[in-house]
Amino acid sequence: MSDLGYPVAAPPPAPGPTSDPVRGGGPVIALVVPDLVNPFFAALAEEAAAAATADGASLVVGVTGQQALREARFSDFVASSDAIDGLIYVGIHRRNPRLSRAVAEGLPVVVLDEEIASTSDVDTISVDNYGGAYQAVSYLAQLGHRRIAHIAGPPELSTTSDRLRGYRDAMAHAGLDVDEDLVLHGPYTEQFGASTFPYLAQAEKTPTAVFVGSDIVAVGMLGAAELHGLRIPEDLSVVGCDGIRVGEWLRPKLTTLQQPVTHLVASALDLVRSRIEAPDRERVDKVYPLQLVIRGSAAAPVG
Repeated sequence: MSDLGYPVAAPPPAPGPTSDPVRGGGPVIALVVPDLVNPFFAALAEEAAAAATADGASLVVGVTGQQALREARFSDFVASSDAIDGLIYVGIHRRNPRLSRAVAEGLPVVVLDEEIASTSDVDTISVDNYGGAYQAVSYLAQLGHRRIAHIAGPPELSTTSDRLRGYRDAMAHAGLDVDEDLVLHGPYTEQFGASTFPYLAQAEKTPTAVFVGSDIVAVGMLGAAELHGLRIPEDLSVVGCDGIRVGEWLRPKLTTLQQPVTHLVASALDLVRSRIEAPDRERVDKVYPLQLVIRGSAAAPVG
């Protein structure tokens, strides 16, 4: 009772480490992605947000616009912030010295999708890009295609080199020669996909099929094919990679290598949480298979 004769409520207890109203008792994890224009990266971010919430963690998402400087600055921001406990890093450049420095200083990091130079001590999660590419090209060869092009990503990326190696080995196994004029490198964008037809047409023998290293590039190709007088798959069979949902809405639907997004995200969250809790545990590398999903954009060559 107060001196005035009515009860006074006790002051609320100071928030402890498990009652922080912002953190909710769980870790705060940052996710960096190259952009949200590519549906694959958007799907990763969406899945990570849902999984983090279900797991009692908080998620901060940084979008770098595929710019190396912004990747570096976001790495600095995360490393210098007392509010962020760990980082899931999806980069689009092979080098990020500031990320390497943050790892050396003890930031818990999981690298997802692309290899990053000078981060050999971090946990990594990836897919079998070599095996997926081999599977896709072998499928096109089994359909009867003999002139198979490859639309690849930026040459400096590990995903690009692994898919290119799978393409070359599958062609060799099928007894097919690789025409270097039918191997094109470019960014993972619709615009690049739409721009490839004049280059493919310049080859001595035009292709009847193409393995594309990214679904978003394949979307650009399917969208521009009619402008170049081509029918998909009658004149050109197309197989993509990533399994983005928009591929199911195209006409024809896109045959693709499906990325296991749910498993990738769940593993990334598990690894970064365990690294936060046990900084000195052994390094972990996880590799998931790609699944060939057969739809309407690939068929046997006409005639």
